[in-house]
Amino acid sequence: MFEIIEKMGLPQGTLAGKVAVITGGGRGIGKELARALAWLGAKVIIAEINDDGAEVEALIRSEGGEALYVQTDVSDEGSIKRLAEKALKEFGKVDILINNATIVETGSILEMSLENWEKSWNVDVLAAVRLIKTFLPGMLERGYGVIVTVTSDEGMPYVAPYSASKAALSSLGLSLAAELGEESGVSVFVFAPGMVDTPGIRNAAKKLAPLHGMTYEEFINQNVNPGYDGLMPAEECAAGFAYCIVHAKDYHGQIADPFQPLARAGLLSFSSTEEKSEEKAEPEKVIPKKPIELAKEVKKILEDVERETDELNMFAKMWVKRAFQQRTGMSIKDWLEAVNVLISELEELDRAIKSGNNGKAESVYAKLSWICSNLERLVDYFKQNKKDVEGFIKDPEKLSKAIDVLSYREKITRLLVLSLKNMERWHERNDRNI
Repeated sequence: MFEIIEKMGLPQGTLAGKVAVITGGGRGIGKELARALAWLGAKVIIAEINDDGAEVEALIRSEGGEALYVQTDVSDEGSIKRLAEKALKEFGKVDILINNATIVETGSILEMSLENWEKSWNVDVLAAVRLIKTFLPGMLERGYGVIVTVTSDEGMPYVAPYSASKAALSSLGLSLAAELGEESGVSVFVFAPGMVDTPGIRNAAKKLAPLHGMTYEEFINQNVNPGYDGLMPAEECAAGFAYCIVHAKDYHGQIADPFQPLARAGLLSFSSTEEKSEEKAEPEKVIPKKPIELAKEVKKILEDVERETDELNMFAKMWVKRAFQQRTGMSIKDWLEAVNVLISELEELDRAIKSGNNGKAESVYAKLSWICSNLERLVDYFKQNKKDVEGFIKDPEKLSKAIDVLSYREKITRLLVLSLKNMERWHERNDRNI
């Protein structure tokens, strides 16, 4: 893991003088992240309910790092208070807070008891709120800090309390980032690790696999993570996580993942999901000129995006849909509906102009600014996709095909924006001249 961190451009000692608290730091991602941050020079406090935390403390010390295990029940306010007292007594401050502790309750929503829901909410969500309220004031006073909430896919069947809590953690992190802004010195982001090889996922898989009609091996070997066949090693996830923490200012107010920093450093070899969807390169096309033609072409592009997404397995599909909505502001389905409305409005506008129905024409023109601002986000999405695949796809021929597809999608959407803006400007000029 330490070699991977170095290859990402993070030398040992990068976080010297910083103090980090990691909840759930006794195993899985939390354990490996604790090792990574300690190697980078941070003094790491392992807030863990089980004695696994003591073993991680000993391991970090054997690797030359500085660590302190504090037995902590994050669902208990008194326990968090004791954690804060020990952290401040030992190190004098906390610069980095990683809200990683979680529990996974499996079963259908009808079968799940309210106690299970309350336990998940207390450990996953209310604990993060308590910890933020405990350590954020000191960060604001010093003008420096990093706070991370760890999320997962929304709407996962048979783990509803966990999935709902993780959605809440995403919202909590994004809300806090928006409240603090960028001038406070405290960077806040949400981290989405993907499907990582941890004791927790392996234990959960034994119960979840039959509920999904799969064997245990089929479940854990799903091609979910970009660049991996099956589960992502926890050490590699932690390396990507550590990179995001070091560069927290760049991720403020965003949902980060471990794949982008690893891919940019050339440490991932992509071969399956992304390449398969992009291999279907679109043939050379004549670029349509009229707004209505461009809108229909954008609709076809979105239908292709929807089809490509639906061809992915369940977990990869969730990941892609989340990224799409985060970047564009709407789901793929909502975008298709919006473009259908745009096509209808443009057809109505054409008829209104021909028949002299100025009232209808005015109502359409009035919507153009809003439509254009939203379409610009879709343009940026395809533009960002081009940067993504440059790190994801290593085969030059396949990369070229993928770039061609995404360039066409970006160009058509951009042309639609320009054509609509031209319509709007033309209307404003003529309206002034009347």
